[in-house]
Amino acid sequence: MTNHVTTRCTVRGPAEAVAAFRALMVVAVDPPRRPALASPVPGLLARLRGLFRGCEPGASPPVEPPLLAMDFNRILPMPASLTAYPEQTAWLLEHWGTQRNAEAYTETAWHRDGTAVLEFCIATAWSFPAPVFTALHGRFPTLSFDIVGFEEAWQFAVAGIYGPGETGAVEIEPTADLYARVYGVPPEPGEEA
Repeated sequence: MTNHVTTRCTVRGPAEAVAAFRALMVVAVDPPRRPALASPVPGLLARLRGLFRGCEPGASPPVEPPLLAMDFNRILPMPASLTAYPEQTAWLLEHWGTQRNAEAYTETAWHRDGTAVLEFCIATAWSFPAPVFTALHGRFPTLSFDIVGFEEAWQFAVAGIYGPGETGAVEIEPTADLYARVYGVPPEPGEEA
């Protein structure tokens, strides 16, 4: 079973550079498709959805925002010449610091006005993707990447800043305060390892 590391990142800097970072790293992904039902139920369901959404049956449903993902290949592309496991896994660990691409991406804030702030969370498998953030700092030297991350089994946490005059994130002891900074809620009683 995969233990995930959830990383909360706040990116600060000139609005153009933050927008360029987001344009490079954040991609829209297609949601999984459900097979169409072969019965009159879809028409009835469409009418009910329309009523609950406050629009007339047959009207276009509201447009939902696309699902987003952070793609590490956009900053550190994996060579296509690599064969499957274990060669790919070794490359991923060395170059991304984790065995897979980011498995979840959620934006929590996005402000633009001269200087910009983009806050997001990603989840990665087993480890923090330090090489990815080092490469991002190299590509966007005017940006500051404020990092706090937490391994879900309370094995380790990470904190630090990639940015001008900063050295990056380091592994630290997990605490209830760090848990709350990453997840936005305190740990459940007895959850601390």
